[in-house]
Amino acid sequence: MSVDAPGLVARQLLAKDGHSILDALPSTGDQNAAIHDARKAIRRMRALLALLAEDSFDLDGEDWALRRLGKGLSRLRDAHVVVETAKQLQSVHPSPGWIAVIHALELRRTRILQESLAIDPGFERWRRVVERFLQRMQVQPWGSLRPRAVRKALGRSERRTVKAAARAKVDAAPEVVHRWRRKVRRLRMQLEAAQALGVLHRHDAGRSELARKGKALHKISDRLGWEQDLRMLRNLVRSLPYAEGKQAVMTVVDRELGLVRVEG
Repeated sequence: MSVDAPGLVARQLLAKDGHSILDALPSTGDQNAAIHDARKAIRRMRALLALLAEDSFDLDGEDWALRRLGKGLSRLRDAHVVVETAKQLQSVHPSPGWIAVIHALELRRTRILQESLAIDPGFERWRRVVERFLQRMQVQPWGSLRPRAVRKALGRSERRTVKAAARAKVDAAPEVVHRWRRKVRRLRMQLEAAQALGVLHRHDAGRSELARKGKALHKISDRLGWEQDLRMLRNLVRSLPYAEGKQAVMTVVDRELGLVRVEG
């Protein structure tokens, strides 16, 4: 493998996710699902950029731009996720109350999407952010990326994740748990990226350990993500103006939240 191979792979990964975002803004298919996927791509890109911070890359401006893009799409993503969460619970715990709740959440999702497109038709403003990012990626010193620098950044991310987990175990405030979740999710994505770059263990024992660690991170991330989605759903259902079937739905959501806490 040539010395510059990790850098070339990093550029390819960033380009792939960047073009995925452009395909999603706007999408020819389900726009809500596409925005959800675009947010995932943004997180992967930012996780990879953080692995480059120890080397000769000056990408703070690009990371900031992606962060703004992610925040700009977060309301759209959240509006879609609560609908999907409600439908998932409805399939497991059927109740007449779900029909009105899901209808209200779908109307809200549509309204938020229409408002966003009215402000930024065709998502042109956000598309320009991604296009500028991709242009900047073409002039980075990819051949200078050092595997040791990537491993150092990965180690730092692991330490931050451990600290966030320790804080969450003594303080279960939603913002503390959410911070832990973000650290776990980023570390999982960075581990996957580092493996793709070819800078980690190559022997069988090393691959087995990486697979175990990745599986554990996925499990934690999924649990914390499900808890956050349930919290968002509960807050929205609680704010709905009608009472028919609402209490039955709230009972289901609260029960699911209790189960997640027990599993944690």
